[in-house]
Amino acid sequence: MSSQLLPAPPGTGILDVARRVGYLQLDPTNSIARSHELVLWSRLGPYEDAALERLRWEDRSLYEYNAALVPLDHYPVHADSMARYPASTGPWNDRVKTWMEGNARLRRQILIQLRKRGPVASRDLNGAVEVKWRSSGGWSERNVTLILEFLHRQGRVVIAGRQGQQRLWDLAERWLPADSRLPLREAERQVADRSARALGVATAKEIQREYFPGGPYPGMGEAIEALIGGGRLLPAEIKGLPGEWLVHVDALPALDTKPPRRTTFISPFDPLIRNRDRTEALWGFRYRIEIYVPKAKREYGYFVLPILRGDQLVGRIDPVFDRKTGVLRVNNAWWEAGQRELSLETPLRSLARFVGADSIET
Repeated sequence: MSSQLLPAPPGTGILDVARRVGYLQLDPTNSIARSHELVLWSRLGPYEDAALERLRWEDRSLYEYNAALVPLDHYPVHADSMARYPASTGPWNDRVKTWMEGNARLRRQILIQLRKRGPVASRDLNGAVEVKWRSSGGWSERNVTLILEFLHRQGRVVIAGRQGQQRLWDLAERWLPADSRLPLREAERQVADRSARALGVATAKEIQREYFPGGPYPGMGEAIEALIGGGRLLPAEIKGLPGEWLVHVDALPALDTKPPRRTTFISPFDPLIRNRDRTEALWGFRYRIEIYVPKAKREYGYFVLPILRGDQLVGRIDPVFDRKTGVLRVNNAWWEAGQRELSLETPLRSLARFVGADSIET
């Protein structure tokens, strides 16, 4: 758990957490708080929301990329995959590439407008669409919005602010450092090292998963072998689990330290449990988010949070924050087989304070 800063040592800040876990995934669900906010709270406890906003929009130490908040000093790693997007072949990437090429004029018009007027909302931008995007799925946005999304993936434009939920766009050159792109092989080595460090103990396959936004990184296998050869990754065994496991050298001290018996709740999109198969293998904890499951068919609830006690996932809880009444309401809690019921008063009070609830109902 120490690899994930659960809990974070005294003096740890928001940026420290983002650097260690790699990125803070953004998700619009807000039945309690946004997912990235819960990831920070589970490690830091209640923190000042204004501090996060300063890091995003004033200090610019965090930037938004591919539906995640990413530390700016990680940008050199991502710059390569940005420049190559869409690099890999396949129906989706081929379609994006063809559509972008067919709308080269629109792309130029948008970039010119941003240079003159940015930051600006997409609704205030316009241009000549030569090839319309036709979708039978969820991509039904305006063509201008789509060109911004793809330029964002390429690192050409950035999200430079928000007006409510409306994103403000600007040229990336005004926000991101110039001439900082790493060679692909070095970028892959750093991605592999950071991924393994955040996971602590993992298989090569788990390390190779797209732990960081961006990619693909075709040489991750070679990068992992280089880390093994350099002594950054060591062979490990996990009792009762087959397979070839690796441990990052920075995780070794924690193996001899008993984790604090602290109880907290984990976001469904927390990097600790993002890989559901890994979560089930390591902790015997089967977790599925049920947002899109019809209410009558849900096993637990809409936005249920795993309960972490020390280094064990011991149960799950279904809290909802009623902002109209100021009540943090607990619909239910469940305990894993063999786990005794624990008092949740302390983490609930911490969560209530964090979201600004006046009272708790259980």
